[in-house]
Amino acid sequence: MQQLTILKLGGSAITDKARECTPDIPTIQSVADQLRGYDLPLILIHGGGSYAHPFVAESGLGKGLRNRSQLRFISETEFYLGQLTRIICASLLLRGKLPVPFHPMSFVTFDNGKVKRIMLDPIRKALQSRLAPLLHGDLVFDESQGIGVLSGDRIASLVGLRLGASRVLLGSDVDGVYSRNPKTFPGATLIAEVTPGNFRSVLRASRGPSGDATGGMGEKVRQALQLAKNGCECYIFNLKEKNALRKILEGNRITGTRFVPWTSSRRSLRQSRRKA
Repeated sequence: MQQLTILKLGGSAITDKARECTPDIPTIQSVADQLRGYDLPLILIHGGGSYAHPFVAESGLGKGLRNRSQLRFISETEFYLGQLTRIICASLLLRGKLPVPFHPMSFVTFDNGKVKRIMLDPIRKALQSRLAPLLHGDLVFDESQGIGVLSGDRIASLVGLRLGASRVLLGSDVDGVYSRNPKTFPGATLIAEVTPGNFRSVLRASRGPSGDATGGMGEKVRQALQLAKNGCECYIFNLKEKNALRKILEGNRITGTRFVPWTSSRRSLRQSRRKA
């Protein structure tokens, strides 16, 4: 297979998180426009945004299945996530892309919050057929807790590592990882690169309350680090920035945070030491 790219469409970028079940149509259409003509293997993953997070937060499903009153929220969340998936599919189809939806609840199971089983053969077959698998953050069944939350960022990491992706692109509504939350601290500075030398300080900077059912920027950084430690290049960038997606797909520099693959970083460090 040619180099595989995984693109995560952050829920904060493609929905209005202040209004339940409200898509950001201009951003979704812009993404589809920028993907027009991109012919290399691609897996798309979208976050739930306002189609999932309000219901997960209200029901407490992030802490497991504890009573029957939560069952309705499981059904509603899956219904609304399906709506968002169809909106994205429609935009892609109108621009000549061939997305095929895959719902993680049907191929991933947890045990006490950890992945117990994941079955990716159908996704491999879709890629081999030159289709574009479209996944999303989801609720998944958990053998110990009844139900669990699988974030879009986490599934990007899981699938990326298992399928050998060459790069994972995490699109957000901010330019990347900052020294502090840029939405509340205007003076925060953007961290351009994360390496084995600075990852601990970056991880600390990304922690904090997010109000996001799947962990916000802290979760993105954790999953990006998991990818980088295993040799996969990862970017966190602003999906709303004009043509940023097209530029990064073409290999051009953009404003954002790049997680340098650790294997290549360590190799370069060893080589520089030998030369010294």
